Amino acid sequence: MTADSRLLSLLGMLAAGRTYTASELAAHFGVTPRSIRRDMASLRGLGYFIESLPGVAGGYRAESRTVLPPLQLQTGEAIATAVGLALLNGAGLSTSDAESATAKLRGMLPPTVRESVGEISTAVTVLAGHEPGVDISVVITTASAIASSVVLTFDYTKRRRQDLAGRATADRRSSAPSVRASTSRRRVEPVRLVVFGAHWYLYAWDLDRADWRVFRLDRMCSVHATTFGFSFREHPDAEAAVSSAVTTAAYRHRVVLHVAASVAEVEAWFPTRSATIVEMGEAARVEFGADDLRWAAVITASTPVDVRVVEPPELLVELRELGKRASRVGETGVMRSSAGASEVTAISTDTTGTTGVTADSAPTLGDSAPA
Repeated sequence: MTADSRLLSLLGMLAAGRTYTASELAAHFGVTPRSIRRDMASLRGLGYFIESLPGVAGGYRAESRTVLPPLQLQTGEAIATAVGLALLNGAGLSTSDAESATAKLRGMLPPTVRESVGEISTAVTVLAGHEPGVDISVVITTASAIASSVVLTFDYTKRRRQDLAGRATADRRSSAPSVRASTSRRRVEPVRLVVFGAHWYLYAWDLDRADWRVFRLDRMCSVHATTFGFSFREHPDAEAAVSSAVTTAAYRHRVVLHVAASVAEVEAWFPTRSATIVEMGEAARVEFGADDLRWAAVITASTPVDVRVVEPPELLVELRELGKRASRVGETGVMRSSAGASEVTAISTDTTGTTGVTADSAPTLGDSAPA
């Protein structure tokens, strides 16, 4: 082994943060302790911080964060790295650093492997308008704060619904709540990042509100990881908390159904990204949130098996109203609003037979996650 090769190997061993004596290293490389001391002097001359510890338990040690030796990747490792970078791009989180890393990775590989990496790099794309809308710097800063157990600060924009349900019954078409936004400064002890549906969420202990909260990363800005550490705090399951906050707590109404089917069957009618589904013997308990119970009535009535409404009782009223309206449409092909102000004839379908649905009529997943 040449002196240069030995230096690279030394860097790789020291990068783990372990302490080695000169005798251990000399025996490992088959050289004298004096050669090891010269190697350490050479590494220090190159700018690496190598610490000498005195005593019987002493030796040489380097902080892992100060040592970044050249990577030696096997073919499988290189392809796995390329896939990871491609998935980063596919998640809409590509950066100039990821692109330059891919370019360097391709430059160090044999021609056949380089071609495979190039194909992988372009195999994943994000359709315009479907990007997650989260800044990767926010992801990195938040993840670093979680790993280091330090307090995270940021500005958070929260959307609040204004309940307009008090309007006259004749104005039912306008009973959906309006939304206004407000921004506040937050100080939290971050616990977990959770990807749920189309969004990234942070589960954290809010220091000012003394409570566990869920935050959407695309509504966080001016994110800063402080130097103030914190001790471990017992907390509820982060994934369950995010699921509950997004599917139920964010909405005006909490709907609970008992559905006579297995969990696997129910998941086809109530996706887990919009509902919490729990097994109940041979049935399933479904819980989800809704701002408009008319929408919940349509979903409930469309379930192709027996369903029992547990709550809210107001949903039964909407189901009866939906039944009357459906009966009128079935008999006449014409549907009039309860105010009699508009008329809708047969619901149009496209050439594939898919019923047209107005996107604005469906709730936005996690659009008001509590924080």
